[in-house]
Amino acid sequence: MLRALRVIVNSFTFILLLLLACVVWRSSPLLSLLLALAAVDQFEDVYFYTYGRRLLPSWLMPLDLVFEVVAAGVGLGMLVFSLAYYAYFETWFFRALLLLSIPVIYSAVEDVAMWLRSPREASPVAPATAVMHRAWKEVCEEERFVRRKH
Repeated sequence: MLRALRVIVNSFTFILLLLLACVVWRSSPLLSLLLALAAVDQFEDVYFYTYGRRLLPSWLMPLDLVFEVVAAGVGLGMLVFSLAYYAYFETWFFRALLLLSIPVIYSAVEDVAMWLRSPREASPVAPATAVMHRAWKEVCEEERFVRRKH
């Protein structure tokens, strides 16, 4: 059930980012390109949650972090926009923006947290993260701590 919800939220974010990329194209092609690449990343997340495999190689995963931050920024923008205009226009549009912005932000933050927690994906690009993850796991499995004398 949770997997289906992730697919739905990431699909919505994919469509939203593509629409934003099309809208912004004339005024800022670079921002439009960034939004389009973030949309491709959301499609890759949908593919991952559907089939359990990644389309992108592991060495491109640092770009995944950038694109997830873009998706979180879009979700945060939706939240701020809906809260700012909700008092003026109590329509279904702003209520929907308010409700849809929260899963978009959560999905992006969860993907970043999942990437940072996983030493398998983090090790080729961030060996320090893998070492810290391994050390934390060893400390948690130890079940006792050494008390230092001062």
